[in-house]
Amino acid sequence: PAAIVKRILYILFFLCSLGFSPASGADRDVQFQEANRAFEGGDFEAAIKTYEKLVESGESSADLYYNLATANYRAGKTGESVLWLRRASLLDSTLPEVRQNLEFLRTRVAFLEFADSGWQRFLSELPESFFPWVVSLLLWLGLILGILGFCLPSLRHFRSWGINLAIFFLILAFVINRLGNYRKSRIAAENFATIIAPSASAVTSPTPTAKPVIELPPGSQLRILQVDKNWVYADIPGELRGWVRAKEVEQNWPVFQILGDRIPDSASSSN
Repeated sequence: PAAIVKRILYILFFLCSLGFSPASGADRDVQFQEANRAFEGGDFEAAIKTYEKLVESGESSADLYYNLATANYRAGKTGESVLWLRRASLLDSTLPEVRQNLEFLRTRVAFLEFADSGWQRFLSELPESFFPWVVSLLLWLGLILGILGFCLPSLRHFRSWGINLAIFFLILAFVINRLGNYRKSRIAAENFATIIAPSASAVTSPTPTAKPVIELPPGSQLRILQVDKNWVYADIPGELRGWVRAKEVEQNWPVFQILGDRIPDSASSSN
């Protein structure tokens, strides 16, 4: 019996070390139902807070993000609704409700958005680990072919063919590496942010007296270039650049990412 008790204690300790709670799944279901009831009862702010608690606890699903988008829209927060729709699309781009609601808000608010080409969407959907893995494989193939072509006498008749193929693999590795850097710095979800303020504008410098560049409707998309305390310097659709107050912007991904000195109220209150 003592050995059995000891083994059970070891198992419980292991589960606790993983942060696992047997009731955690049930608690999340209860929270989800609580948020749904608040939404159905018209208390959209309470629904938003409860949905966000689920997100902070580690829940990540397109349906949850879609519910947050709908609750924010009903609460009059158009920018945050677009933000959560974009996050839902990142998890599941096939959901028709997400596409339909984004199109509805796009026509209703006329927010600014980058026009991505098909190949950019293709690159953005590839996993980040794909590029270094392929580059490493091509480099090894090029190195092996080069060594075999020079060092094995039996392959001397294929030396030029092997060397040319090795050079091709090295050039291809360089191209793939550049594409990976382009994806990481330009089109990865982490580079983009959404205007969540009801009204915002980009200005020429991070000062209150700076001249305006363009008005930014809620839901407008930005590509983050630099974060300077309470300001964000970003690319703006239409080949423009400007500074925007950090409190008016939220990064698309990862969720609840600190941007400058700002953190969402729901996240800061939990610390």
